[in-house]
Amino acid sequence: MKNNFFDKLNMMLVNVIFSSVLIVGFSYYFLTKGLFVPFFVAISVYFLFIAINLAVYFIKKKHLEEKVKKLSFGTKWKAVSPGESAVYNFGLPLAFVSDSGTFIWSNELFESLYDDKKEMRQDLKDMFVLHIAPKIELLAEDFSFEQTINDKQFLVKTAVVGQITGSRDGFSVMIYLIDKSYEKNIKRLYESQRMAVGELVIDSYEEIYQTNGEIVINSINVELSKIIDKWLKGKKAVARKMVRDRYFIVMEYDSLQEIMKEKFSILSDVKKINVGNSIPVTLSIGISVLWDSVSENEANIAKAIEAVTSRGGDQAVVMAKGQRDEFYGAGNVEFESLNEVKARVVSNQLKDLILDSSKVLVMGHAFPDMDSLGASLAVYRAATLLGKRARIVLKENNENLKVIMNELKLSKEYEDVIITPSYALAIRDEKTLVVVVDVSDAQRAEAPRLLEGAERIAVIDHHRRGSSYIRDTLLDYNEVTASSTSELMVEILQYMHPGLSVPKLEAEAMYAGILVDTKNLVFKTGRRTFAAAAFLRGQNVDTVAVRKYTQPDLNTFLDIANVTKNSKIYDNKIAISKASQINSNTDLVISIAADQMLNVLGVEASFVLYRFDDGSVKITARSLGEINVQVIMSKMGGGGHLTAAATNIKDGNSIDTIEKILIDNIRAYLNS
Repeated sequence: MKNNFFDKLNMMLVNVIFSSVLIVGFSYYFLTKGLFVPFFVAISVYFLFIAINLAVYFIKKKHLEEKVKKLSFGTKWKAVSPGESAVYNFGLPLAFVSDSGTFIWSNELFESLYDDKKEMRQDLKDMFVLHIAPKIELLAEDFSFEQTINDKQFLVKTAVVGQITGSRDGFSVMIYLIDKSYEKNIKRLYESQRMAVGELVIDSYEEIYQTNGEIVINSINVELSKIIDKWLKGKKAVARKMVRDRYFIVMEYDSLQEIMKEKFSILSDVKKINVGNSIPVTLSIGISVLWDSVSENEANIAKAIEAVTSRGGDQAVVMAKGQRDEFYGAGNVEFESLNEVKARVVSNQLKDLILDSSKVLVMGHAFPDMDSLGASLAVYRAATLLGKRARIVLKENNENLKVIMNELKLSKEYEDVIITPSYALAIRDEKTLVVVVDVSDAQRAEAPRLLEGAERIAVIDHHRRGSSYIRDTLLDYNEVTASSTSELMVEILQYMHPGLSVPKLEAEAMYAGILVDTKNLVFKTGRRTFAAAAFLRGQNVDTVAVRKYTQPDLNTFLDIANVTKNSKIYDNKIAISKASQINSNTDLVISIAADQMLNVLGVEASFVLYRFDDGSVKITARSLGEINVQVIMSKMGGGGHLTAAATNIKDGNSIDTIEKILIDNIRAYLNS
């Protein structure tokens, strides 16, 4: 397409403008001089000139239309008499526009698609400007695109035509439509009727049965059946009970879409069941859809249920092929599991794995805290008592653990227990057991490379899982109702070595780990939490001296004060602070600041944002329990659990932009 200004000039328009300027000038001169006869002659000549230009324009337009009608689909585009191969008899809706998108001609089939010709011409203009002209500029090979015209779906095909139309740049565009409405409707019908399959599982079924008895559990089953029938009423879906705590669900994709819009309302409905049960009724729902066959959908149900239960239950997940997993629910406080059988089984499994290994390497998450180190020391003690060499993998210069690391270095027993990630890689062999504690995401582990190629991996964690959790493990113990990983490891140690004695320093590290994750035994504590704390207290733990492992130094304390000073309150219950100019341990500062912001009257959740030098922004979130910050952080690519979560964003956005995204996610959560 030429872009020369002079090639774009419309000569008829130039003539009209030029003659209009002249007539205004002459008219002014004749009227001021009183020459009325020359004035009327000039006016007559002007209108005659305009009439001639209009006549020429319409004659040329008519001539162009006739040429278009006679255009043949031959290779040379030569004009022929109207016949089978001519444009005039083309069997599809057809139109021609100029190089500027101006309407030239259309056949009756094209015109019949519109109620108004003015609307048709505007639509053609829009098609040219939005879809055709840019592709011509880029010399694209395929000009086709889809267009909806009066509720019908068309594939729009185009072709650039040569000089036969006489347009300014020497080309015009032929546009013809292929009706795809039937195919689209068939595809839409096919997609709407695709089968989604899933399972509905009653959480804590055994705990309710053991606590409240058979009569209560039978009453719950009756009430649940009524709620399921009401939930699926009017939808193309069925649910059938498989075993005492499970239902199998089959539904059409359209019905699943409706259920997703309702955000799986059954999750909140079942919590209203009150038939004498002391433990609230919650559900785990896993749905699989859009896989190539029903059998493939069915095979993915187990993965869906595992994903939900590993995040603590009271949730639903939709796993669709080629799409990101969608989670719903998880708005309630996590209730302590009363069933300790699982801890006993895990203890035996970990014992067998340790005995069958050449050595044990244990690590926590990056920037480890006292819970991560306490759990690591517990694994070290378990392996040592079984006669296996164990090492703890830690990067150097960890400010979070400075005080306790100094004490560990004073003891000869731990002289070569703490090793660097590079040294761990050097000594790992095929029989090495790699134990990951207090984290389930490989990329958030202290040494992610240590997991690459490792054949024997065990994971012990208490955080809700994200979608990228460590897979292919020999042991995966994820108990989100636990207060801390140290609590879990204390239980495992007691089952593995009944009557054991734990060295004071290790016991204090585990105790400090429980204190850190429970905010000094205030949040997320249960009977098992206090049982673990009581056991550690019996190992000569000095509860006052333990505070030094979690207390900040003066510089850190001042940085924390600056962060909390910048906080703002949103919706009367959300505290958000954007931290800057932190001079001490950044992760420790923003974590403690987020905790302290919860002390403000009315605040139910707190968020601290900090931008690092590499442009990434970390968000640390804390909650009193009513607001599930893990759900909010998972929407932003992070994880954690109900009362403590975090994410690290590396998309290059400013901290202000990320704050707006965070606020939008918080409000979406609150509104849901």
